[in-house]
Amino acid sequence: MISRRSLISTATLLLASSVLPAEAATKKKAKLATGQIYLFRGFANVFSMGLDTLGKQLAAEGIKAEVLSLPNSASFAKRIADRYKSSKEARPIVLIGHSLGADMTFAIASALKPMKIPVELIISFDPTGRGPVPGNVKKTLNFFTGDESIWSPVLPAPGFKGELTNINLRQGETAVKGIGHFNVDKNPELHARSIQEIKKVLRRRA
Repeated sequence: MISRRSLISTATLLLASSVLPAEAATKKKAKLATGQIYLFRGFANVFSMGLDTLGKQLAAEGIKAEVLSLPNSASFAKRIADRYKSSKEARPIVLIGHSLGADMTFAIASALKPMKIPVELIISFDPTGRGPVPGNVKKTLNFFTGDESIWSPVLPAPGFKGELTNINLRQGETAVKGIGHFNVDKNPELHARSIQEIKKVLRRRA
């Protein structure tokens, strides 16, 4: 006959085994840094609405991001730099943009370089120019749908030592069916990839 003490011990062990893994998983979950994350729409706030969707997806993940029209790169870079210097909560810096907004990410990063402010990550969707990516940027992912003349690969600026990846969405293994300049910012797979990359950066700084 099983004693009452044995029954209680067995029940306690079963309860512990069901609770402890969940607690352990909670403790292992990486905390995300706050940082400064900005998404820049392209021309006339008409063709980059996918960035609004991405901003909402980031918010759902507990990541604060600001979606903007095209600001003045110099004054906006100063705003970013002031925040960066005043609080560790304003680090790291992540810049995301589509079309002219993608060009803006490189312009702002270039304006931050003389201030010795690093940009942890740039994600660009079909910039109209070719960058360049300045040396204060640690990692750049450029999704492009065009050729060498427009919506093309971006280039590193002299002195760039970070990681630069140009991803051709029209050819090869990375091709996406039906993708183009006016829907590249709306692609769910690219949104998922972007969120993944942003989380990596925020976890490293948490």
